[in-house]
Amino acid sequence: MTQDHRRTDSGSEHVSLSQRFKEHPQERPLTGLSARALVLAVMFVLLAEAMLFLPSMGRWLEQELYDRLSDGHLAIRTLEVVPEAMPTGALTDELLAHVDADLVAFRSPGQPKLALFRDPSLRADRSIDLRSANVIELSAAAWQLMLDHRTDAIVRVVGNSPVDPMAEIELLLGQERICANLRSYALRIAMLSLFIGVVTGLLLYLTLRWLIVRPVVRLTRAVQTFAEHPERAHVPLAGRNRQDEIGTASRQLDAMQTTVRAALAQNRRLASLGTGVAKISHDLRNLLTTSLLITERMQASEDERLAKAAPRLAESIERAASLTHTIVQHAREGLPPLSVEPVVLKPFFGGVIDRVRQRWGPEGRTVSLIEDYQVTTANLDPLQIERVLNNLLDNAYEAGAGKVDLTAHATEEALVIVISDNGAGIPDAAVAHLFDAFKGSTKRGGTGLGLHNAAEIIHAHRGTIELMDTGQESTRPTTFRIDLPQTALSAPLIPEGPSRSSGRSRV
Repeated sequence: MTQDHRRTDSGSEHVSLSQRFKEHPQERPLTGLSARALVLAVMFVLLAEAMLFLPSMGRWLEQELYDRLSDGHLAIRTLEVVPEAMPTGALTDELLAHVDADLVAFRSPGQPKLALFRDPSLRADRSIDLRSANVIELSAAAWQLMLDHRTDAIVRVVGNSPVDPMAEIELLLGQERICANLRSYALRIAMLSLFIGVVTGLLLYLTLRWLIVRPVVRLTRAVQTFAEHPERAHVPLAGRNRQDEIGTASRQLDAMQTTVRAALAQNRRLASLGTGVAKISHDLRNLLTTSLLITERMQASEDERLAKAAPRLAESIERAASLTHTIVQHAREGLPPLSVEPVVLKPFFGGVIDRVRQRWGPEGRTVSLIEDYQVTTANLDPLQIERVLNNLLDNAYEAGAGKVDLTAHATEEALVIVISDNGAGIPDAAVAHLFDAFKGSTKRGGTGLGLHNAAEIIHAHRGTIELMDTGQESTRPTTFRIDLPQTALSAPLIPEGPSRSSGRSRV
């Protein structure tokens, strides 16, 4: 994939992102988060009320029946005061009408059983014993009564008198009036629950719109504006002083915009630098070629001082040409796309070491390879990883190292590469910008692009590269460590052979 194609993809992605933001740029009172919170609040309140509805119905039924027992006891006390009243007389009908019962029976220790009734042949359809009934049983009875629409059904109620706990009252009641009152009470409870749910949901709706939805919409608009015009200076968000998650998100967004704009400005400056260097590179190469021709003539001069100065001048010109070529290549090409594939480790690292030895020549410098493989293959881009290793090994060579060790340890989870040398080491002042372009060079005439490109290649593999030791102490070597996680790369592994390399071997 070329760089222009990558730019085209990035531009189309930027356009599609802006279009997605433009689809719903405004608040949505009826379909947004606050509206959903309103519906959920009403549902939750009604659910809570529903859980309390049946117990409240049972308590209401208990209170209603105790009131009837109290009325029944009062009617029986009337018979005690007026003993000449006959149970079938007009007074009995009036007392039963007051209790709204067809039978009232009274039993008390040491007293005769008394009863008021119209028809001794009445039979009850259901019975409720308040002496032993609990809330669950009363709630079930209330629910059954509310759903029972029979107008002639009879309910038998037995319980201790509220006036005299030693006395027992038995009533035969028509359930029509009880059912009507029970349904009326249930309707009032339902309307009250609905009112509480709506009011609670409305308050939550307004609160969420003010505290959460409006700041989130502002954040969304800020992100949309930043996506459309990342180069413009942004106005700090109003909610950045809040101490909650919205305030944290606002401050992070402000910091991100500042950082990204600074990076974009730096990239524009680097792009301008690359464009300018590319424009003058052709003329500069012509000038350098002419200069090299002049230095060749200077070397053939009879003037000894001029002839001795010519090689130094030629070396400076070649260094300037190499530096110009490196900067132009970095500005134009960037990091090439990776081609990750399963690589057999032993021949790969052995080949890297052999090519390094051929390049360095027989100068008495030792390059050792220490292998510790639990697997035979690893997923990586062999050309790019060799480029990284060559850069680190050549840096050690140029630092005057007499002995360089490359250690490779491979498992199913990661490939770990450690390079250590006994060279001059890395100055502490260079550590902070060691992997930054044009900043991390530790040698004269260097650009700092080598370690920068190495870090980009390792990061593209989703790995890490770090300086473990600067080598400033004489007893400790300069050490770099590279970690390449294998589980993060999707390339398939080559099936392992029957034998596996293990132990430590030197090449």
